[in-house]
Amino acid sequence: MPRTTRRLPHAFVRAAAVFALSAGIAVPAVVTAPAAYAAGEVSATFTTDDAKLGVQISGDPLWLKVSVMSSAAPDATVLASTDALTWHSGDNDTGRPYGYTTDTAPQLPEGTAYGTYPVVVEYRLSGGTVQRWTGGTYVHKLHTGVSTLSFDRKTTSLTERKVVLSGLATTWDPATGTVTPARPGTSVNVTFNLVSDQWKTLTTTATTGEDGTFTVPFSPNAEIRGGTAVVVAQAADTVANLRTTVPSVGVEKTSYRLTADLNKYRVQAGTNVTVTGRVERLTPDGWKPYAGAPLITTSGKPEYNSLAVSGLMGSGAAAADGSFSYPARASYTTQVYTSLAPSVYYATRAYDQGSIAVPQQFAWGGVRVALDEYGTVRATGKLSANTFVCWDQYVFLQASVDNGRTWKNLANGKAEGGTEGGCPFDISAPAYHNAMYRLYHYETDQLVGKVTGTIRLSRIPTRFSAFTISPSRPRVNSKMTVSGTVQQYTAGAWRPLKGAKVMLVFKPKGYSEWYWVTRDVATGSNGSFSFRATNYGDGTWAMVKQSASGYFHSETKVKYIDAL
Repeated sequence: MPRTTRRLPHAFVRAAAVFALSAGIAVPAVVTAPAAYAAGEVSATFTTDDAKLGVQISGDPLWLKVSVMSSAAPDATVLASTDALTWHSGDNDTGRPYGYTTDTAPQLPEGTAYGTYPVVVEYRLSGGTVQRWTGGTYVHKLHTGVSTLSFDRKTTSLTERKVVLSGLATTWDPATGTVTPARPGTSVNVTFNLVSDQWKTLTTTATTGEDGTFTVPFSPNAEIRGGTAVVVAQAADTVANLRTTVPSVGVEKTSYRLTADLNKYRVQAGTNVTVTGRVERLTPDGWKPYAGAPLITTSGKPEYNSLAVSGLMGSGAAAADGSFSYPARASYTTQVYTSLAPSVYYATRAYDQGSIAVPQQFAWGGVRVALDEYGTVRATGKLSANTFVCWDQYVFLQASVDNGRTWKNLANGKAEGGTEGGCPFDISAPAYHNAMYRLYHYETDQLVGKVTGTIRLSRIPTRFSAFTISPSRPRVNSKMTVSGTVQQYTAGAWRPLKGAKVMLVFKPKGYSEWYWVTRDVATGSNGSFSFRATNYGDGTWAMVKQSASGYFHSETKVKYIDAL
């Protein structure tokens, strides 16, 4: 019949083994176990807070015995011995190890000195031989630990943030079984687990008084989710007990509401705005003014699950009636959020949202303003700024005919199409013959208002005061006389323009293009000119003043000649 693999309870197996030994059944000699049973090994011994002796062993021993020895010498005597041990699981909160523990504390002979004594462990596994292990210890000392811990309140709140942890440290004498207050001045390390928008720990040290009590007053500003308190053993005859768990303390949440406004929408960088509004909190009697409420204004949106502050612009406190007014400063165009300074005691991070524009600085780049002979003034350049800021900004071309006392907008153009570092513009407009010019950018939410330096541009107006062709109907390929007069406008009057070069142009009948016939004809001292030219047939004729620095272009009215 095959052997059963069902395991019997630890206590039953151990009792059977003890009974068998007491009945006089021979026990094999203590030898090294075969390799097949090497898994059952003792790894450590430990002493519990109530002075019991524990053993950590792998496998499932049928029999287990511990002996406390007077010393490690070969002839040492046994101070106490027992094979009545029970399995106990570990406790992560207190740090208690798992293992087999004696049912009662070993009873050492009366008068045994406090100290640490060697331990011998004997055990046998199923199908194996009795093993002997040395290397463990048993601590026979006064046991000092934290017996009680309590807080003075179950929760903290917006108005009651302070808590006091009270504790009692006691000393137990395993030799006599008496419990007394811990020695005055005993140090107790206390660690709190705090939860707000994140987990953190707070560790402090308390000192016991004459009666063994100690207190730890503090403001957690967070939920207390347990912790530990453990005595720091300071005397050679004393051992510290395992840590004791700290109770939890909850948080009472408060709801609030507020309204806020800014006294300005657009300000220069480095300039304050005033934040005004009112804040209330919910009480058992309804919504009431929240006097002394700590307010902040930020560029970052308050997050529900975070106590972080992003982009602080200003802060203040509410008056007795809940109203508030304080300065805030922004360095760039942004959304603005006014809320209470973050706290674990608020149910939400309610806020009022607004916006503020802070125009950024920029520079004029590569500006050029020129006046051509046809009476057009053209301005080119770029706004040197972040492309995302200067894109679609308008630049105005202005002129002044009274030496800068007043300015008139001639035209505007959009700065656009640029790459990183700037946005170009190109603006043209009909010009004055003598004026001051500049470029102006009116302040927007994105860029400050700024003007370029001024430049005076001028050209002298010209005209043809006379233009004749004779005979009026010349024959084809015959000569004709072309004459006329060119004038310039100076000193408030039209005067002869000496030395101007003029050109005769012709557009044959049925053609769209003009052709020059005679050019570089210079005017005389009275501004007149006269020369002979060939008639090429039916068509349109005109005189044009050729380009000259400092002068505007001019041309005659056209003359149509029906040639013979």
